[in-house]
Amino acid sequence: MHTYLYHAVGSFRSLFSHHRTWLKFALIILGFIASTEMVGVSSWCRFWLLDVTGYHSLLQFFRSGAWSLSAVMHHWAVFVLAQQQVVYRHGRCVLLGDHTYVAKEGRRMPGVVTLHQESETQSKPCYFRGQCWGALGIVVGSLAAPFCLPLGLRIHQGWQHLGQVDQSSTATETLANRLVFMALAFALDQDRPSILVLDAFFSVASVFRIAQSVWSISRKAPCLTLIIRAKKHYVAYFEAALPAPGQLGRPPIYGDKVKVMECFDYVHLFSTVSCRVYGRVETVSILALNLLWKPTGGLIRFVFAVTSRGPIVLMGSDLHQDPVTALELYCVRTWIEVMFSHLKHLIGAFQFRFWSKKMPRHSRRPKTNRTLTAPTTQDLGTVQHCWEAYERFVMLGAIALGLLQLIALQFTPAIWQQHVGFLRTRSRALPSERTVKQVIAPQLVRDFLNPAASGIMREIRTHFSTETAAPHDPRASPDAEELAA
Repeated sequence: MHTYLYHAVGSFRSLFSHHRTWLKFALIILGFIASTEMVGVSSWCRFWLLDVTGYHSLLQFFRSGAWSLSAVMHHWAVFVLAQQQVVYRHGRCVLLGDHTYVAKEGRRMPGVVTLHQESETQSKPCYFRGQCWGALGIVVGSLAAPFCLPLGLRIHQGWQHLGQVDQSSTATETLANRLVFMALAFALDQDRPSILVLDAFFSVASVFRIAQSVWSISRKAPCLTLIIRAKKHYVAYFEAALPAPGQLGRPPIYGDKVKVMECFDYVHLFSTVSCRVYGRVETVSILALNLLWKPTGGLIRFVFAVTSRGPIVLMGSDLHQDPVTALELYCVRTWIEVMFSHLKHLIGAFQFRFWSKKMPRHSRRPKTNRTLTAPTTQDLGTVQHCWEAYERFVMLGAIALGLLQLIALQFTPAIWQQHVGFLRTRSRALPSERTVKQVIAPQLVRDFLNPAASGIMREIRTHFSTETAAPHDPRASPDAEELAA
């Protein structure tokens, strides 16, 4: 398992112009997996026995020009597809997309805006300050035992801090569009037609228009098709009947009006099938209709299903989409929420504390996003580096989580054989990311302490753990991490 991990990290070597920069990349990926705590860059310093010099060297890594985030994301997608673990349906890979909010109280952190969530909790009130991250994942394994493997995460709000116009706080279409652009970029970059599964927030006309705008010539179909949950108040229309011969006037465009939730009253139109709903096979009643939807001005595939959890209405851009497949794929969408949970609480991918003194100071209290202040023109470059450092930090955490998922899929028997921790109940035969981390972390520690360890571990010991200790610098405290010039 750890050998597979070393080979995976080693495959990124060609993306870094300096060998030492790649070693820092390896140190960070392995640190995400093996560290018992994650409270920022300081955690890696404690785990790898680094001094103040190593601490500032890691800070500089996230703003270094010796590597490109886009190149790393491209290589990561190629690596994932080469593992032969991706779930395909009708020749298309299955993508999951959503946004997640991360609370941040830093007063000089770019991308921090006022956010709102409907479900108020103790950790996040109704209105709070933080960052909005858009995430794209791909389903790996199988529909019976899937993982949502992260492909990329980007900040999707707060563009005023970069001197750009940001309409996402007032126009939900703009915020939704950015995630569809991420999925389209993956489909085009990897030449993989895909199905993108989204929740009801993304059921807006612009999302469908963007997905339909890029076609595959070989397949004679859009590169990206959509499966989105419809909102309960939506209405659609049947196609208008052909006008009678000789009838004067403009022919009608729309036929009879249909309220989507009223379709469940016509139970005689539904068929009964077996379907996997949220991990369990059950009998559901299902109906598929191609109806006109006024926001797009075209036909949309509506799938109506009655499950043990109640009625559900799905919208699809593919007019020939199998309704059972659409329902099963949408039920897999919850795994992106599991991915967010592991990124936050298991990997600590959002535990960065970077800030920039060039960033205008803003309030910790929620205020309207129209009051966001952009830095001066000469400071925009520094703030941009800080913004990119966030996305680099999170992306490396996502790669670490994805490697844990791939190890779980390829080494399932070995993981259970070596796992010695207590599990009250195994939820499924496939081990979780936490279980894999508990198994592989001690192996990485042994390799680090063993003088005859692997090549990567030996080089990390040589280049970082034996650096000359520098005088104590108060900026090395966990609360003072910054990326200011």
